[in-house]
Order: sequence, then C-alpha cells, then structure tokens
Amino acid sequence: MAGGTGSLWLWQALAVETTVTTDSGSLRGVQLANGVRRFLGIPYATSDRFGPPVPLDGWSGELDASTFGAAAPQPVSAAGLVPDSKPGAEMSEACQFLNVWTPSGSGPWPVLVWVHGGSFLTGSASMPTYDPAALAARGAVVVSINYRLGPFGFVSFDSLGGANRGWVANAGLHDVVAALQWVRRHIGAFAGAPDRVTVFGESAGGGVILHLLGAPGRGEWFDRAIVQSGSAGRTFDSSTAAVVAERLLAGFGGDLDQLAQASTDSLCAAIGVVASDPAVFSLAGMMPFHPCIDDRLVLGAPAVVLADGAGAGCDTIMGVTRDEMHLFLDAGPLDDDRAVRRVTKYLACDDRSAAELLARYRERLAAEGLPASTLHAWGGIYTDREMNLPARMLLDGVATHHASTWGYEFTWSAPPRPDGRPLGAAHAVDLPFTFSTFDVDSWRTFVGADGDRAAAAQGLATAIQDAWVRFAATGDPGWPCWSASRPTYEFGVGQGVLDDPIGSRAALWDVVN
Repeated sequence: MAGGTGSLWLWQALAVETTVTTDSGSLRGVQLANGVRRFLGIPYATSDRFGPPVPLDGWSGELDASTFGAAAPQPVSAAGLVPDSKPGAEMSEACQFLNVWTPSGSGPWPVLVWVHGGSFLTGSASMPTYDPAALAARGAVVVSINYRLGPFGFVSFDSLGGANRGWVANAGLHDVVAALQWVRRHIGAFAGAPDRVTVFGESAGGGVILHLLGAPGRGEWFDRAIVQSGSAGRTFDSSTAAVVAERLLAGFGGDLDQLAQASTDSLCAAIGVVASDPAVFSLAGMMPFHPCIDDRLVLGAPAVVLADGAGAGCDTIMGVTRDEMHLFLDAGPLDDDRAVRRVTKYLACDDRSAAELLARYRERLAAEGLPASTLHAWGGIYTDREMNLPARMLLDGVATHHASTWGYEFTWSAPPRPDGRPLGAAHAVDLPFTFSTFDVDSWRTFVGADGDRAAAAQGLATAIQDAWVRFAATGDPGWPCWSASRPTYEFGVGQGVLDDPIGSRAALWDVVN
C-alpha cells in the first residue's frame, strides 16, 4: 500500500470491537480479520521530565484502545535512510504507552515484547513497519512499547546534581523495565503466559536489550531475549556522560531549572547542537544519546558484564545482517587511494596495513561469490568492525556461562540504491521480514521482495517468525546452540546452519591488530 499506510490500516478496515478486563481496568480494542485482537495506546507509567517512571494504578471506565498513544519527542527528517522513518503518531513527553496483539484461542501464548530501534533518538511502536498482526497470528502475544528517547531518555545529569532532583540516568531504560513489569502483571488477561516473556528488538532496541540483559533484576522482567543487530559497541562511562550533559545544559544557560522548564521543542532543537559539538563527537561519535554506566541498571558495557556471567540463565539469540554498515555508505566514488586513507584514519593504523586489509577483504569477498569492489571491501571492514565481530564476541561471552545461546546471520540481499551504492543485507533490511510488512511504504521495492522474489521473501519472513515464536514458546529456535564451532543459522535465500561464517573475515584482521 502506498503512502506509508501499510497492513495496519488494512486490518483496521476489517476489524470489529472486542474487550478485555485487566487489573488496571477494562479496554476496548478491535479484532482483526485474521482473528488477532489488538489493543493500542495502553498507558503503563507516567513520569516527570528526567524522572523515573511511576506505574499507573489504572483508569476509570472502559479505556478506548483503538488508537496508538503518543510517540516520544524526536527530530523528524524529511527522508530517512529506510522506508517508513516517521514516528507514526503525535509526539509528547507523556509517551509511556504499549500495545498488545493476541491470537485467537485461549492460550496461554508465549509473549514477545518488541523494543524499537532508532539510534536511541528516533522511532516508535506506532510505525506501520512494526505491525505484528501476522507475527501474532503465528502463535504469540506480541507487545510493542514506547520509551523516552534522546535527551529525554538517555542523558545522565548525575554529575550536575540531577540525582538531588530525583532525575535518573538511563530514563529510557527505566521505561522499558516499567513496561516489562506491566507485562508480567497484566499479560495473563490477554491470554499471554507471564512466565514466558521474550524481549526482541533491532538496532538500538537490541542495544536496550543487551544493556538490560546484564542488569540486576533481569529475571524479574523477562525470560528470553532476541537481539537483532544490537547496538552494543559503546556504553558511556561517567566522564563521557558528563560531557554530553554539560553540553546540553549549556544551551539552557547552565541552569538545571531552565532545563527542567524548557519547552519540548527547545530540547529537540538542542539535539543538533549537542551532536555537532566537537568535544561530544570526539567521545560519543554520531550517537551522543546512549546508555551509560549508572551503577543501578547498567553496571558496565554489555561485552564486559555478559562475559563475566551477568546474563546467565537467560536463553538468548543474537544475530546480524551480513552487510550491516552498507546502509551508511557515503555517496560518491571511492578509489583505492581514498579507501586507504579512510581505513588508516578509521583504524588508526599505517597506510601499508590499511592497503593490505582492503586487499584481503576484496579477495575474501570474491571467494565468497560476493561483489569485491573497493567500496564493497570498505563496507565489509566497516561492518565487521562495528557490528559483526562484536556480535561474535558477545555470543562467545554469553555462551561461556549459559549454553542456551544461539547465533544467526541474515543474508537476504537488497538491490542497490538508485545512485548505485550497494545495500545487500544492510542494517534494517530484516525489519519487514520480521513482521511481514513488505507493503508498508516502499519496503517491498527497497528490499527486493517484489516480482519473482516475492514468494521467496514471504517464505523467509515465515521462517524468521516461526523461529522467533518457537523460541519464545520453548526456548529452542530450531538450530544448534552456540559452541566452539560457532554454528550460525543463515536466514536468506538459502537457509541452514553455517560454521562461524564471520570467522573467515575475523582472521583477516591480524594485519592491524
């Protein structure tokens, strides 16, 4: 469907009213044509700006749950890197809402809780790409949540006296915890099994999960986890978090009272100023709003705390898309000399090592039957350094302490962009497969799920959804656990178990290590 409407509105047109009663009160939602019941815009908490979420006791009367609640305030660009990049609802700081889709039948069904991505800065559960009606129909209650983002959810003012005002670091993470506590308490009313709660999320959503996976109290919130392209390469220490907070506060006269009373729009406008500040960029890179160590929820970087056993006891799937960072490749040509300079700067190595690594990647890509241009080689280096090799290390660390750990690689290749830049299995290409939402906006064309590939795309979507539902229900997605041989399930045109597919590229890095 054109214009970003997607399957959500198709199901809406075919819906009839339905009700459910929870401990917080009654809700009126809709039953969709495929039998799934949907309840939207359910408030799970409230909060003051920068304060912790406070669970809601309930409401009086019957709550109209036919429309989404507000999305978190965020910058909205004219065009995103992928289709359907708008929040899909009005924005408000009062954004702590969740949504529930439940299959027909008595259950109890396993529960999947979706945490959306967006660089900890953008996104919402109301984006049509995340419509889980098809996923729920495969046998799971699916919950999607909004949480505070950007300066509202991922700045720590502890170094500036924020704690004395009752402000908390990682307010966005606290929101997710509050939503999961709501799910534990109420999901039985929706025919969900409160003792089989699986969190799943992509990109920053996966990063949220990785940070909570090692948090004290994790077992009270969820039982299993699926991390899709999880952002875990950076966790701010107290000094980095302080620099971000100081730069944000400087835009409000260095006065916490001014910051507390500032308009929502002025805080959103400050995002660009903070992100472009050289001192912030040198420490935080392109994502200045990020989880930080707070000695409460986040005790350390996920790679460290999970390797020390913090995530033990939680069945976990982690995976990547093969060409993650292709989504972020620059426009314009990339000749050999420019590529060497880029790698030299990126890895802080010498020109000779950079040239050798590029040559090795070109050879490796050719051996794997993949495009092997200089641009593709740079994309491979960038991808492996930022995403794929860290994911492999995380899996090694988690599996050391908990055998029920699985890895996967998504390899469906999207066509090049109109300017010729390669996409392949880039970051976020897996999203419409996770939810069968190819007809939202221009996803079908973007990922190449049209024409004679349409049936194969839907088959892959079904395989992913069945694996996620099976895992949520039983703790086993259907392939061998992570072990010394690093068995990795390939989700692509071909499907099956590969032994350590990233390992052949990991071995190339000794030239710069």
